[in-house]
Amino acid sequence: MVYEMNRYNRIYRILLTVITALSFAACEDQPPTDYIPVPYLEAYLMVGEPIDNVVVAISQPLTQKFDYSSMMASDAEVVINANGIDYPLVYGVRDGVGRYLFPDTTYRVLPDTRYSIRVRMADGEIMKAETITPGKIGWTVPPRSVIQYPQDTTQLFSPDSLRIAWTTGGASEFIIRVTVLDTLGYGTYLQPPTEEINERTNNLPFEDPEDPPFYTKTRWGFIQTNQAPTVWAAFRWYGRNEVAILAPDKALLDWFKATQWGGRSVEFRPEYSNVNGGIGVFGSAAVAAKEIFLLKRK
Repeated sequence: MVYEMNRYNRIYRILLTVITALSFAACEDQPPTDYIPVPYLEAYLMVGEPIDNVVVAISQPLTQKFDYSSMMASDAEVVINANGIDYPLVYGVRDGVGRYLFPDTTYRVLPDTRYSIRVRMADGEIMKAETITPGKIGWTVPPRSVIQYPQDTTQLFSPDSLRIAWTTGGASEFIIRVTVLDTLGYGTYLQPPTEEINERTNNLPFEDPEDPPFYTKTRWGFIQTNQAPTVWAAFRWYGRNEVAILAPDKALLDWFKATQWGGRSVEFRPEYSNVNGGIGVFGSAAVAAKEIFLLKRK
């Protein structure tokens, strides 16, 4: 998935809040160096996709400089089980993030299936969790392949051109994801092709270029129905974009609300973690996605 959720910053902020909470909960007589690391799991199974999105990490004390590479646990034993079959995962690095994956990429996550995960850390600590994958979902009203951005976004026309709808897969709440696929190319996709480069829509003037989320390629939203207009503000860039709907299980949905919907503010709450023996999430979702092309307003 990809949950291209700015994972580096989110994991750091979550573990920081956990460390702070544990520090306040510790006995006042303990010295500040008496620190016990906490194992962390963040794993997502996407129906119809390979198993390749499992992150295992260890919290770090506030008394030392944060080191992302040291936080990642590359020496854990991670096994996912479904229908009585074990799928041992191996560690690898992709897009600068260390994660565990199942080497056989021909295997695809099954719908309506109970999956369990077991993580043995190097020190013998064990984390466990379960998820039941949703049923497959699909478009009943897919996004249009080409959308013309309006000339004047203060006087928008009827949103019918942006209306989308999908089957539920048994879910009652959904996550929408809009991702730009090419921040550079624009004219090369036109007929006839031109040398025009891509640019931002700049539809949210309050966004600050000094703010790191300004540069993320994905925008997320939360929907409580299986049909909705794709609002113009969802698009950060013109050109090639992907519109996707995720039908999540409860664990992924709760985790999304707690760690993504709040933007910068991340409040760790134990009830949103379904991991035994650690903190984090083992969730799943079914996905319906389609690429669209957003024409500039001119």
